[in-house]
Amino acid sequence: MSTISVTVDQANNAFILAEWLKNIRFVRDVTIDIEKTPNGNAKKVMKVLDSIKSKQMLANITDPVAYQRELRNEWK
Repeated sequence: MSTISVTVDQANNAFILAEWLKNIRFVRDVTIDIEKTPNGNAKKVMKVLDSIKSKQMLANITDPVAYQRELRNEWK
């Protein structure tokens, strides 16, 4: 017997997937664990992005077109 672990983004998607899997004849058991905390780092990334938010970050750019042209100039 083999076990597959699947992570989905929302609980209702887990229930939909579980119902679909139960209809496959060789699937023996489907277990849903909703209370488990996610292993990803999305919260850490959002925290870092929130810490660098600033409305003044690009305030010193006087000519946006020239600024972008300079960024894309691969021959400088």
